[in-house]
Amino acid sequence: FETDRLIILSTLLDHYLAYDRRKNTMRLKCWFLFSFFVVDVAIVQGFIRHPRQHDQRSKTHLWNTWQSHVSTHPEALPALQKVLGEMSKSDDEKQLTFLFVGQSHENDFEEIVQAAYPKVGGRMVAVLGAGVIGEGIELDKPGQPCISILTGKLPDGAQVDFYEGKGELVKSLNKRKDHSYLLLADPFSDGLEDVMSEIPPQSSVAGGISCPTSNEQPSLALDGNVLETGTMLGLQFSGTIGFQTLVAQGCRPLFGEQYVVTEVENNNIITKLNDQPALKVLHGSLTALSREEQEKLSSGLLCGIRSQRRKDGDDFLCRQLAGFVPQLGGIAIGAANVEKGDVLIFQVRDKVTAEQDLQLMVQRAKTTRLFDAGTQKPNPLAALQISCVARGRGLFEVPNVDLTQIQELLENEPVAGFYANGEIGPIGLAGFSKDQSESENPSFLHGFTTVATILCEYPQANNDEADNEDSVFESETGAWA
Repeated sequence: FETDRLIILSTLLDHYLAYDRRKNTMRLKCWFLFSFFVVDVAIVQGFIRHPRQHDQRSKTHLWNTWQSHVSTHPEALPALQKVLGEMSKSDDEKQLTFLFVGQSHENDFEEIVQAAYPKVGGRMVAVLGAGVIGEGIELDKPGQPCISILTGKLPDGAQVDFYEGKGELVKSLNKRKDHSYLLLADPFSDGLEDVMSEIPPQSSVAGGISCPTSNEQPSLALDGNVLETGTMLGLQFSGTIGFQTLVAQGCRPLFGEQYVVTEVENNNIITKLNDQPALKVLHGSLTALSREEQEKLSSGLLCGIRSQRRKDGDDFLCRQLAGFVPQLGGIAIGAANVEKGDVLIFQVRDKVTAEQDLQLMVQRAKTTRLFDAGTQKPNPLAALQISCVARGRGLFEVPNVDLTQIQELLENEPVAGFYANGEIGPIGLAGFSKDQSESENPSFLHGFTTVATILCEYPQANNDEADNEDSVFESETGAWA
């Protein structure tokens, strides 16, 4: 008991220290000290238990049946045979498989998909990535042959619906806030943000953009069918399965000052910051930088936007600085819907901040789980990691930095995924608590981030539609079971 008590309190302390590095205020310190005291009392009284302590009897026979395998064989089909040979055989219709293929095998993508599907059982989704993740390894070296597979049996009462293309997604997505969504698209698809706008902002959403090397290369597949370029694929999870999602960004403030957007044109050209011409504000800040700081701008200048509509949190949405508009004295922000009253900070990519931000997100998730302890605590089954192609060794200079942090949220459950051209997810956390599920935290198309989404089994159905004990796979062509 004392050991578990120390684990819980040290987690809360780590969470406080992570916050304190970013915002050292007496009010924040008092809040955490009070929380520390309340948690300690709650542990002694038995109201809170460590996540690893919750009743093992609540876990079904599905526990630890999900598995991940990878291969770096230089030839595509032998690599596939290796991962298929290592996975436990299953002909169960409730089996769900994710197949991630590295760019080195892109010419064999269709052959790999068609060879894999008959062997895995159930349903299968395949994605072409710049690299892959699985079996405790990030395989992100440029040109490295790699294949990763994540497969497992869905819980009783789980339902997964599959939709292809923008039209089918917009028409068919069930707009229930208690559903979870996985969105996958290729870089040439159109209307992804239209689809994202149709999803309730309370939902937990994750996804990413595939990495083909040309606009003629297919990079997504459903079951044994390779999808045409320019399309997208959506999976809707409901019933006894759902997501817990976190997003870690990789930028740090450049000047340490926050500005209020006081004038904006066309939703992405900021003309005034703090009632001063935005270009003048930026120029004055840049000239005040040290030579060392100016050299770091070689990786590109970015900015963070915090919406005035966001009532809580200090998380910013990182966006590229797309250019300048001298005639307006403005700066153009890439892929952002900026409004008057939003808060802006200038940023630069930074490997230390990228690692610390993921650590902070993981600590937030751990602490949120502690305070959300209850009879409906979900059981993690597996996790998907979707990381920007600019992360991994290219950013950190060593392997497995993101993966190691994500694994802290799991026990022995596998993590698998791919390196993406863009990542889809919320700002911060979604789905880790009831409060998060009821508050609006819309998802965005990010860059330079890592998105981790944990597939969880819920003791009871997330919605009233799952009224039987059988998993159901559905698609635009009807039920498949």
